[in-house]
Amino acid sequence: MTTNAPHRRPRLLAAVAALGATLALTLTACQDEEADASGGSASQSPGTESPQEAGGEETAEEPGDVAEATGPPATGGGTPEDGAGEREQEATACTLDTTELAAAPVERPINHMLLTATNTGDETCFAYHAPFLRLGDDAQAAVPRNEDSKPQSVITLAPGQTAYASVLTSSAAMDAAGGYTATSLGVQFADAGDAAIEGMADVPLPGGEVYVDDSAQVSYWQSSLNDALTW
Repeated sequence: MTTNAPHRRPRLLAAVAALGATLALTLTACQDEEADASGGSASQSPGTESPQEAGGEETAEEPGDVAEATGPPATGGGTPEDGAGEREQEATACTLDTTELAAAPVERPINHMLLTATNTGDETCFAYHAPFLRLGDDAQAAVPRNEDSKPQSVITLAPGQTAYASVLTSSAAMDAAGGYTATSLGVQFADAGDAAIEGMADVPLPGGEVYVDDSAQVSYWQSSLNDALTW
């Protein structure tokens, strides 16, 4: 046994040296592969995948999309100041087809009666200016208006709402000129331009008749009974 030991030792040392060289080459190759694999993502934060690597879609907005979203808002339609509102209102003036008219007596002020116009339609309408009144079949002109009663804005009537106008029939002493007894009352609506709308309603007078003289006048349409009876 002792005579063969010198021959085996060189072979054992050579095998150990070869194994060491192989391990060194394997370790170097692994390090090179890791360096190649990590080289393309060195600028990313650890543990963070790009949208392409994660399989998702690109979510960043294009510059054109941002400009469109943050641009100035679109302008709207016209306002009453530039005429659009007036055109809309003119198209929806209250008429005999969309309202119910009535005349009622009042205790105060004296020698007055109250004219009402109720919107019986399905849409909002506008009671412009004052009504045109004819008191009596032989009346030569419409009853004058009380210009002091002009409201600050057009009276708007939603369905079911009522506009009011007071009618002074004669002076308190009933001594003004031109007195006569009227047995009929004709009423016409005005349009936005203050022209009479075609068609006249025959509204029954309270008691069937009323005394009229040259002091007779009618107020502009009002939004409340109290406002109308102020005149």
